[in-house]
Amino acid sequence: MPVDYRKQYRSDQLEPMWPNAAIRGTVAALCTLAVLTVLAVLPVILEQWGLGHWTHESTPADPRITPIHIRPEWYFLACFQWLKLFPSEFVGVSGNTAGVLTQGLFIVAACILPYIVRRKAPESRGLLHGAVVTVVILVFLAFTFWGTWPPPPLLIISICAATVIFYVLLAGERGRIRSISKESKDHSA
Repeated sequence: MPVDYRKQYRSDQLEPMWPNAAIRGTVAALCTLAVLTVLAVLPVILEQWGLGHWTHESTPADPRITPIHIRPEWYFLACFQWLKLFPSEFVGVSGNTAGVLTQGLFIVAACILPYIVRRKAPESRGLLHGAVVTVVILVFLAFTFWGTWPPPPLLIISICAATVIFYVLLAGERGRIRSISKESKDHSA
């Protein structure tokens, strides 16, 4: 149900939407664009005034060494290190594109693996699936530690806690799945 503001407020407390709010929105948008334009043109102006040293780094950039202040969060460090492994040109494709595509293949494989393993009997699937999951987690941890070496203590604690929680949840979920499959076999028999 629409609200009639004319009944809630006096006429001197109300103002029309057009043109007051439209003008305020337009002024806010133009001020934002003006600030962005000044920030975009500022390096050129400083360069012309002889103050360009404020906008440029004194040493050239090294593409193989990433400064610590632009590294990603710890949970993206493994992906970041994986991308750094590829050269600038890899099999006729950009190195970054090849790195992203290979990460996509890992994700697709991780999504398909449970369906491949599920074809076997529920009792025999635990070893292969557990080994693959453990190897993937260890590789992820190795790349994460490599990306932030030497690792801060909080990173080590959080990764160890996340790994323990993952395996506890995995064991609990397997137990629930086995009990449900056992119950369904009992009901069908």
